[in-house]
Amino acid sequence: MTASLGFLSVRRHPEHGYFGGYLITNHVARPLEFHCTMPVRPSRAQMLLYGPTIDAFVCGEQIAKALVGKAKVKPTVVLTDCSAVLALSSVCAVHSAHLQFEPGGETSNFHIPQGSPGELQSLHIEPWHLSILAAQPELETPLTACLSQLGSNFDLTEPFQRVVDALLEAHPIAKAA
Repeated sequence: MTASLGFLSVRRHPEHGYFGGYLITNHVARPLEFHCTMPVRPSRAQMLLYGPTIDAFVCGEQIAKALVGKAKVKPTVVLTDCSAVLALSSVCAVHSAHLQFEPGGETSNFHIPQGSPGELQSLHIEPWHLSILAAQPELETPLTACLSQLGSNFDLTEPFQRVVDALLEAHPIAKAA
């Protein structure tokens, strides 16, 4: 079976809220499907009640769940550049991992939420550095199998820039200073 990969990114704008984008590609990074959300703004009550877990709630349990649920193609693994998205595993049975790299597309008004869904375990699957929830060590085997199907020239970081560019194109308000 040929691998398909999901690339899920969330950015936060201080005024307009959280924006999510989800690109599913085949094993050579060709797009199969793309979805994005409207801005999600937690209420003041949610911010108070969720406290430091608000990013994991909004990014993983709301945005990521909606995007993964909407997709027709079910990828082998969902990679994210936002560790808070890993909270998706608490509401959806999907293999997900945080790809550790310095993402582009950050501006003072459009940045990656910094919240964490819990304790993370680092994985090194040459040449990539990933993290998964420590409570899910069984994900290492399917991640390794999926990533080993990719060509040596497949840059796992590049699709994230496409997602962020598409989010900015779909939501010009996020560009505003």
